[in-house]
Amino acid sequence: MAILAPMILSAPVFSSVSPKAEYVGSERCGSCHQIQYRGWKNTFHSTVIQDARKNPAAILGDMTVADLPFKKADIYFTVGGHWDQRYLTRIGDDYYVLPRLWSVQSRKWRPYSTYGWQQRPYSKYCIGCHSIGFDPKTKEVAEHTIGCESCHGPGAQHAAKPVGAGIVNPKRLPENRREEICASCHVRGKDLSGEYYFPIGWVPGEDLANYLVPLEKSAGDSNGDAIHHLWDKWRADRETRARARCDVCGIPSDGKPKKPPAGSDGVCKGCHAFEESFASHTHHKPDAKIGCLDCHRMKSPDLNENKEKNIHSYGFFLVHSQGCWDKEIYKRCGSCHTDKTEQWAYDIYQGWIKPMFMDH
Repeated sequence: MAILAPMILSAPVFSSVSPKAEYVGSERCGSCHQIQYRGWKNTFHSTVIQDARKNPAAILGDMTVADLPFKKADIYFTVGGHWDQRYLTRIGDDYYVLPRLWSVQSRKWRPYSTYGWQQRPYSKYCIGCHSIGFDPKTKEVAEHTIGCESCHGPGAQHAAKPVGAGIVNPKRLPENRREEICASCHVRGKDLSGEYYFPIGWVPGEDLANYLVPLEKSAGDSNGDAIHHLWDKWRADRETRARARCDVCGIPSDGKPKKPPAGSDGVCKGCHAFEESFASHTHHKPDAKIGCLDCHRMKSPDLNENKEKNIHSYGFFLVHSQGCWDKEIYKRCGSCHTDKTEQWAYDIYQGWIKPMFMDH
C-alpha cells in the first residue's frame, strides 16, 4: 500500500533565493568563477539533492516493483544517486526519508530505517549537511544543495567587492580549520543543544568544536580532538580503499616506473607494465586498436583549463578501484559501440569484474 501523506501545514522552504542576505547561491558564484562552477557541476556534491517534482528523471529506482510502500507521487526529493539513492516525502510540516533505498550498483531495493523513519524528520537529522544557510527557526535554506558556499562560506560580501576579502579560501586556512570543512558533514555528531544532528550556525573557517559534539568520543577527548580523530579515520579508510594513486592520472600503479614507450599511451605505460597482458586488461582482442584514453578519458576537458585544477570530490579519470559500476562507463563503451544499450554495457562490465562490489 502506498504511503498517504496527511494535509501539508507548512513544509520547509527550499529557496532558490537566499532568505539570508549574506548568501548568494552557487549560480551567482558561477557567473564569475565559470571554470570552478563547471567543475563543481560535475561532482556528486552538486547532485546529491535533486527536486523530483522539477526533474522526475532524477528518480533512479524501479517504481514498478509491486511491494513498494510508496508511489512515485510521494517523492519530493532524491538524495544521492551514485551508490545508493534515498527519497524524501512530505508529511505534516517536515520531510522524511522513505523506508526503502535504491541501490544504484545492484539495481534493487533495500530496507532503510523501516521501523523508525517517521521519527527522523529531515530538518533535524539531515538538512544541515545537504543545504546552505539552514535556519532552524523557519526551516528555510539559502540553497538546497552542497554548493560553493558550503565550503567557502557566505558570499554576498565577496560578490559585492570581489577583490581580496569577504570569502573563505580553504587552502589559506590552517590545516585543522581546512579539515573541519569536510568533517562538518563527514563526522557524525550533534549541535550543542543536542537537538540537531549537524552543527547549527557554523560557517567554514570557524572552530567546529564550538558547534559540533561528535557521537563517538574517547575518554579524555575534547570535541576538537574527537572531531579530528574521526575525520582522520574517515579519510584513511577511503584512501586505503582507493589504493596508491599516481598524482598524474589518479590510476593505481604497479610501483615500477620505467622509460615510457612512444605513442599516445606512453605516459600511462611508463608506470603500468601491461606488456603481453594489455588485451586482458582491456577485455578486447589484441587487434582491437584500443588505447588507454579510450576508457580512461577525462570526465570533462574544461576541468583542466585552470592550472589549479578546480575540481572537488571526484577524480579526473573514470577509475573505480573497487570495481563499481558508474553510469559514466557506458559513455566510454557507447562511444565505439553505438548500437548497444546501457544495460548491455552494465552486463558486460559485470562479467569483467568478479565480484562486483554492491550495496555500499
